[in-house]
Amino acid sequence: MLIVGLTGGIASGKSFVVKYLKKLKIPSHDSDEAIDLLYKKPSKVFLKYLKKNSFGRAVCKNKINKGLIKEGIFNSEEKRKKIEFFLHKYVAQERKKFLKKNSNKKIIFLDIPMLFEKKLQKECDFICSTIASLKTREKRALQRRGMSKGLFKLIVRTQVKNKERRLKSTFIINTQGAREKTYLQVDNMIYCILYKKI
Repeated sequence: MLIVGLTGGIASGKSFVVKYLKKLKIPSHDSDEAIDLLYKKPSKVFLKYLKKNSFGRAVCKNKINKGLIKEGIFNSEEKRKKIEFFLHKYVAQERKKFLKKNSNKKIIFLDIPMLFEKKLQKECDFICSTIASLKTREKRALQRRGMSKGLFKLIVRTQVKNKERRLKSTFIINTQGAREKTYLQVDNMIYCILYKKI
């Protein structure tokens, strides 16, 4: 089984690539999707952890106000680290389950937004980064619910820059152009990996 780590900054096109991979019937584990599901259907352990670590205001009748969580972590470095500690541990467990379930497949993708920041390169055989200009990414991000220019800038500050991504990645997918161009880049990457053209 060949493991490809898919990463990229906020609104760089990772989700778009993952959707295309699913169309191609290639197993892909989406870290953001796993976290979204946890927020929508929180476990008792997660709810208890939030209350214990100064996020009680965001919990109401076993439901979580994600907006209050975001507000808290970007205004407090200590709170951000506490949330990240739990979420990264949770996602790592979910990835292990996914790898075990798909151990008979030729190629699988792990969508890990903070792959470089958390030094998870060793878990992958290849690294693919999605990139786009900061202007394009900001435009895309601002279409998301609850996103603001200020929040976008704060998130970008915590992430690796495109220059570093280019140096550390096996493949770069530029999502700046038409979707067909992105599809073609993904197709080419998969061909190169499966037929050892790199």
